[in-house]
Amino acid sequence: MNLSRTRLVITATHGVLAALVIAAMAWFAVRAASERILDSAEREAEEVVRDLVVDELDRGADGPANTWAVSRVDGTSQAFGEVWVEPPLMTIVGEAGDWPTFSTFDYEGEDRLAFAQPLDEDYTLVTVVDLGPYQADVASVRLRIVLAAAGSVALLVAVGWWVAGRALAPAHEALRMQRDFIADAAHEMRTPLAVIRASASHALSRPRDAAEYRRSLEEIRTAAERAGDGVGELLELARLESGQSAPRLAPLRLDLLAEEVAATVIAEGVEVVAEPAGAVVVQADYPLLRQAVLTLVRNAVARAHRVELVVRARDGMGVLEVLDDGPGFDPGLLPRVFERFRRGDEKGSSGLGLAIARAVVVAHGGTMEVANRDEAGAVVRLRLRLDA
Repeated sequence: MNLSRTRLVITATHGVLAALVIAAMAWFAVRAASERILDSAEREAEEVVRDLVVDELDRGADGPANTWAVSRVDGTSQAFGEVWVEPPLMTIVGEAGDWPTFSTFDYEGEDRLAFAQPLDEDYTLVTVVDLGPYQADVASVRLRIVLAAAGSVALLVAVGWWVAGRALAPAHEALRMQRDFIADAAHEMRTPLAVIRASASHALSRPRDAAEYRRSLEEIRTAAERAGDGVGELLELARLESGQSAPRLAPLRLDLLAEEVAATVIAEGVEVVAEPAGAVVVQADYPLLRQAVLTLVRNAVARAHRVELVVRARDGMGVLEVLDDGPGFDPGLLPRVFERFRRGDEKGSSGLGLAIARAVVVAHGGTMEVANRDEAGAVVRLRLRLDA
């Protein structure tokens, strides 16, 4: 699945739909604004004629420019003021007839608006308005609306790109986890499969006695068990990280769990103790949390002579610490200690133990941290919220 292409398609579709809607809105806005502006030109012409009628100006008096009284009888005309336009007056009057009429005409390459208002049976008042300034206003409004529409489309495309990215984030995460699982499985299977192949090839290279065949089969079985354990751990980690293995929470005595794990882990030459503690109750899934603590203790046992489990309540959290007197963590490893297959030495198993334990604790809504002790050894500390 090409999620980048999917995101691009979603964004493009969103952009096209947004552009169509905004273009339609912009068209209506331009049309409405143009009509209002041109209506103001008509109102200007009407006001000129109305003022003439109201003021009862005599023909020939000093009055508004480009305004005439035109005789419908003999076609003569009388200007009321200054004239710098020569309109087709008789044509305008003829089109008007007995009713007020607007008409446009071209004069020296510029549009003009003429308004004809019948005055009486013999005369018609005609005034001409220059449409240039109004058309300039229309062009300015049109440009602003187009720029605003283009900016809105660009903004919506950017928002669509962001929303598509957020919507596809879970799919990206799922693909990432899938890729990580495949890579980790290949990493974990490489060594045991190499052992199996080498052991089988060695056993089949020439006839051998039963003891040698048995040793080869034991090597193959051990490698197969390691591969199976590793894949099982990977599956468990993948389920935890994807939320498919959600903890079934119930009140749990963290102090008793520490005592149980301490009694369970038995290793020659290693002392495992749980320090006495009062009741510390947390909300946890017993099997999951027990396995996580057991993993931490076994990791410590592989490197130390004494391992202590300390439980206490602090700041509304139940705290469990696994302390050992071993060599501690390599300081360069500490920032990456919870990464998969991150081994501090060859005494561990697959390198997944700490990653799985941390995933369990995080699934419980808790935290886990590791550090080296000042006196010697290491400490792994997990925190879980106390049961209210």
